Amino acid sequence: MTTRRPLDPPAFTSVLQVYASRAEVSRLSTGSHRLDQLIGGIESTRFYLFYSGDGEKTSDRLVYRLMVETVKSGGDVVYMLCGNYRRDRTSLDSELLLDLIEESGLEPEDALSHIHIIGVFSEAQLMNAPSLVEQVMNNNDVGLLAVQQISKLFYSESAIGFEDRTEFTGVISRLKELCSVHEAALAASCMAKKRRSLHPEPMGGSYLRHLVNVMVYLREINGEEVSAQLIKHFEKRRTGKRVSLGGKEDDVLGRITKDSMRGRLQDQMRHLRSGYRDALKDNTMQTAFDDVWGDWNNEQGAMIYAQVVSALDLLNLTGVLANRREIEKLRGRLEALEKRDED
Repeated sequence: MTTRRPLDPPAFTSVLQVYASRAEVSRLSTGSHRLDQLIGGIESTRFYLFYSGDGEKTSDRLVYRLMVETVKSGGDVVYMLCGNYRRDRTSLDSELLLDLIEESGLEPEDALSHIHIIGVFSEAQLMNAPSLVEQVMNNNDVGLLAVQQISKLFYSESAIGFEDRTEFTGVISRLKELCSVHEAALAASCMAKKRRSLHPEPMGGSYLRHLVNVMVYLREINGEEVSAQLIKHFEKRRTGKRVSLGGKEDDVLGRITKDSMRGRLQDQMRHLRSGYRDALKDNTMQTAFDDVWGDWNNEQGAMIYAQVVSALDLLNLTGVLANRREIEKLRGRLEALEKRDED
């Protein structure tokens, strides 16, 4: 009869050791204290899926926030933009991204140099995406793989039948594997299915729901706050909890429901044109306003780069520069006239 040998104690890991090792794990912030408390921050090698209702951009904007937080912490980002060029457009909100970068105190040019963009708009591009991601990860210290609208090509309402969904599952599995090897986090956004309950499922099929480690449903409330419902988490005790984000207590994440800097500038410009211009009694002042308006339109790109909080300050600065330009023109004409008189 075989004598059983006692099991080797070092082969086992105690609960205390597990909790101690979990406490030492470095985590990336979402930019929101409440959301960090809900999900425990963003851990490397984990797969996070944030999804929101049709027409809401909250999940995409949160992915942008994570990109900025990663760069701020010293890491690089691989950003995959997914769409379907035949039927459905997906675009990078560069204005919002720049806005978030500036609000974080980063230099835009330097920050953008740490974000590597990969476009995925067809099946062929999707199949090639993992190799491109791997190249970037091999040559850079990547802390985050961010994927905007991860399931749009295969699962959106505009998708057509001949796309092979096994390709989708294979690619997603490979991306998660790359993140595990390179110790990077994977954060993705997608749309929710048509709402039939308080907590609709994300588009992407059962495989995607099975593969993710953390799944959060984001829902805008009255355009000012965001409800974050934790649908799935690798720590079971967290699952099912919900927090409300936004307002003064959580202003960083609250901004993801707001317009970009360009949007705020344009709103201010429209307000001034409809209210201030028409109230001017002097026709020459109205004409001068129209000239400044033209300069505002032409220089919106420069204004969104400026690290100035007030949109009105930016408009005023641009107006002052326009006035300075006109003064220089008049000075040049005056000098030309004086020179002609001397001759």
